[in-house]
Amino acid sequence: MFWNKDLAGFIIVLLMFTLLTIMIIKRSKLEKGSNYFILAIGLLTCIEIGSWLGNHYSKNYNSTILYVIGVNLIGFFLFFLYFHQMLKSEKLKRINLILIILFLANYLFFALTDSDFFKFFPFFSYFIEVVLLVGSIYLVMSQAFNSDRILNLVGYFPFWVCISSLIIYLGVMPLLIISITAENMMNINVFYIIMFFVNFIGYSILLFGIIKVKNTI
Repeated sequence: MFWNKDLAGFIIVLLMFTLLTIMIIKRSKLEKGSNYFILAIGLLTCIEIGSWLGNHYSKNYNSTILYVIGVNLIGFFLFFLYFHQMLKSEKLKRINLILIILFLANYLFFALTDSDFFKFFPFFSYFIEVVLLVGSIYLVMSQAFNSDRILNLVGYFPFWVCISSLIIYLGVMPLLIISITAENMMNINVFYIIMFFVNFIGYSILLFGIIKVKNTI
């Protein structure tokens, strides 16, 4: 099976750059606190561009540290801050603050105890991060479904952020977990094809959401 990994990576980079550009243009229509999310997407876009260029020009390029620090720490932290800003209830904010503390504690624990933390992708730490992020997403979604927002979810940007994040991070997680033995468990091209489509669908949904956004809180 033929699969052009380089072309697939370029398509994702182009999609993310397009999404980032539109969000910056329409930022006045987004909810207060959305700058955290724009920064997160901007960071992830830069990381993807750097990773794509590195893999394009060097077969031995290792982007692990970029993802471990840039995505797993800074990117996720910005996502947590964004979801925290979207919450209105003090009770939900307190719960989300606990999730943020657990997230930072988890990262610090594994960074200090795992000697290979920055050399190889830390799957177990990432799994915990995704579970905590899903908890934060649940808080935002439950707030939306228990308010007048449910009458206009299509025009509510945080809804699309939640859906997109669930698809990207829950969808990619099992692929990352098996990536160490991907060549033995599945054809490596199939692995990259699935990875590509998960990201493509997730970011396309987010692009649709930013186009549909109607109002500012």
